[in-house]
Amino acid sequence: MKANPYVGPRSFITGEKLYGRDRELRRLANLLIAERIVLLYSPSGAGKTSLVQAALVPRLGEEGFQVLPPIRVGAELPSECVGVNRYILSAMLSIEGRRPAKDQIPLAELAGLSLDAYLERIADPALDGCVLIFDQFEEILSLVPNDRTAKEAFFVQVGVALRSRARWALFSMREDYIAQLDPFLREIPTRLANRMRLDLLDADAALTAVQKPAHAVGVTFVKEAAQQLIDDLRMVRIQLADGSTQQEMGLYVEPVQLQVVCYRLWSGLPEHDVEISVEDVAQIGDVTTALRSYYADRVASVAQAAGVNERLVRDWFDTQLITAQGLRGQVLRERGSSGGLLNSAINALIDSHLVRGEPLRGAIWYELTHDR
Repeated sequence: MKANPYVGPRSFITGEKLYGRDRELRRLANLLIAERIVLLYSPSGAGKTSLVQAALVPRLGEEGFQVLPPIRVGAELPSECVGVNRYILSAMLSIEGRRPAKDQIPLAELAGLSLDAYLERIADPALDGCVLIFDQFEEILSLVPNDRTAKEAFFVQVGVALRSRARWALFSMREDYIAQLDPFLREIPTRLANRMRLDLLDADAALTAVQKPAHAVGVTFVKEAAQQLIDDLRMVRIQLADGSTQQEMGLYVEPVQLQVVCYRLWSGLPEHDVEISVEDVAQIGDVTTALRSYYADRVASVAQAAGVNERLVRDWFDTQLITAQGLRGQVLRERGSSGGLLNSAINALIDSHLVRGEPLRGAIWYELTHDR
């Protein structure tokens, strides 16, 4: 069989074709080019990083911009970096790490630069403007929650850097953290007033995301088969007025779940198949089996990385996030741990797209991303 055209649970990267997001790409590119400073937000798992890296970055390059490498503010700093703003230095190191080795600035010198001075130094005068992309920007809020002074200093430096009309900036983050930005917005030009919400995939976009990758490598994904897979991914369990439950078809598909299921389906096809049929989906593309396998792999990985017992993580799902009726429950985010599980482990589960945080009644509540 040809190389798998589906990416599985990871994000798309620059150079890979992202299907099903043409409308969102147009909106985001037009908004950013026109307004210069934009906040992109979404529920966990909607595919912000994929949209930005695989679609927006190439588009901005075509428009003549100098697009800097994606910026993360939460990287671990080298041990010799003492007394510097960790968020500013992390941002600059994100960019430096992707520059040619011969052009990189020595760490000791880099640590003494402001963000504005650094951007001035690396600017390409041959291009129309410089675009900064702050990916997973919720890290500025979730890391070291009480480090208010350093966070304020970071936003001051970002604000100073963005006073230059030759610089554009996109801040991409999960929507459950937006309210926590409020104390810092006064430092940023426009106060991040220009915003775009990225939703999950609707049925039409999901159909494109299923069929087009296969077609691009010469394999026909029969529409009826693709629709069957999508309808299965859209199924959710709801509670009726009398307390009973039933399954209904929801409006949206989680992009990461679509990729996980399609990746597994493709991996199980006979080597020389040129068509994916309804029978193929029924025999090797079972959604529940694929998602359960993904769940098991990610829970084991998260438990090991967080240093907690895997059984504890599984019990947290079973007792806190699933009700006796089989419906999604919710857990209130608290300091340190929530519902008996460390928040660091929960954040890793969110990054794995198993859990999402929902803002509700002035607080953050954790819930399953899907009923299965």
